[in-house]
Amino acid sequence: MGSLFSALTSAGQSLQALQQAMDVTENNVTNANSPGYADQVPQLISQDFQTTTGLAGGVQEVTQDTRSTYADTAVQQQMSLQGMYQQLQTTLAPLENVFDVSSSGAIPSALNQLFESFSEWSTDPGNANYQSAVIDAAQQTASAFQQAAVQLGQIQTSTTNDIQSTVAQINQDAATIQSYNEQVSQNPQPDPGLSAQLENTLENLSSLANIQVVQGNGGTVTVLLGGQTPLVEGNQVNAIQAGSDTASNSGNPGAAPLTSIFDSNGNDITSQITSGSLAGLLSVSNNLLPSLIGGGQQVGGLNTLAESLATSVNNVLEQGSTTDTPPYQAGTALFTYNASSPAGIAGSLSVTAGITGSQLAAADPGPPFVANGAANTLAALDSSGNGPSGEGFTGYFASLTSTVGNAVSNANTEATAQSQLVAQAQSLQQQVSGVSLDEEATRLVQLQSSYDAASKVVTVIDDTLQTLMAMIPVTG
Repeated sequence: MGSLFSALTSAGQSLQALQQAMDVTENNVTNANSPGYADQVPQLISQDFQTTTGLAGGVQEVTQDTRSTYADTAVQQQMSLQGMYQQLQTTLAPLENVFDVSSSGAIPSALNQLFESFSEWSTDPGNANYQSAVIDAAQQTASAFQQAAVQLGQIQTSTTNDIQSTVAQINQDAATIQSYNEQVSQNPQPDPGLSAQLENTLENLSSLANIQVVQGNGGTVTVLLGGQTPLVEGNQVNAIQAGSDTASNSGNPGAAPLTSIFDSNGNDITSQITSGSLAGLLSVSNNLLPSLIGGGQQVGGLNTLAESLATSVNNVLEQGSTTDTPPYQAGTALFTYNASSPAGIAGSLSVTAGITGSQLAAADPGPPFVANGAANTLAALDSSGNGPSGEGFTGYFASLTSTVGNAVSNANTEATAQSQLVAQAQSLQQQVSGVSLDEEATRLVQLQSSYDAASKVVTVIDDTLQTLMAMIPVTG
């Protein structure tokens, strides 16, 4: 009888273990498409059977988590690079409208019209219509530069706002990870659903900035931003913030101050952000845009082009003459600008107020005197290397356009490549810890068969016990 009772106990334990295994399998199927979920593999471990010592035998269910730190880290790293290049694609797109080198582009079109008006004027310096055409073309040129400056300012503002939003999202993800650590500390029992939420958050955080995840005691994690700065430590979040370095761009009117990232102690950690969308935004805000805006301490850019154009044209006119005979009368500057304006040189470029055609100096007083010498010089300015860096003005603008075009092309190429690398990393992750519905279906059938068999054992033993007990004589 004792052996039968032991066998019944063993079979009951087996039923319980098999039910637990089926529950794990069914949970896998339910969460097969849940982001970050890792397959849980139920394992049945045999228990010692020894009637003399009371060991009833049977099996015990132990769940094995297939999550791979290596595979998860690979996905996070590739997503961080993908986040950077995808952000560059988005942020750089509006710049292509500003730096359009085609004939329909505002600045190239205006410059071509300006130099064509100089050329036409040189054929008949006293022609009032040609003089008016020069002034009109100059106004169109100034307007094109002003418009471009406004657009660059808007892009800079938008980029700065995006940096603030990204930093806020990083801190929000850090708070989610902190909450995970708190829950794990209170209940160290493995929770596949909670683990999936953590991995999903870490992947999202990786797309925002480069991180390093360090496994702690009891399942908690420490997250290092840039591999150096603690963002999450146990139950503590060390929030970061974005701030402006006003002194960094003080010599560049019209450009926003450079943006820096600070840790919770106020230390500048900008250099640690090397990938993720935050790195892409910082690169555009602190490097590309200042080089395109230019002026002041920043060599090159739109402000430099506007200043060079205005200075070159004004010098020719002011050294020329509006009269054909002595005493020669110097001409009036065609362009004005305010180098200290918040709008920058390009944003403040305009035509001299009240200038008339008669104030345009077409003659070169020489010696020798040339009636249309100044006008000829102006017509040839764009092809005579008078622009910044010894280039023509349209050529220099084309070089700025090329800078933007190369940046966009590189972002597009790298984003495509990173999408493939992310897919490869996710494929490896899926192979290691993903749920296979075919495998789960096979396992469930096997477990159900085993459960049915164990149930029959319980039934047989129960029937046997009932029969034996009925054979025991009843004494009265």
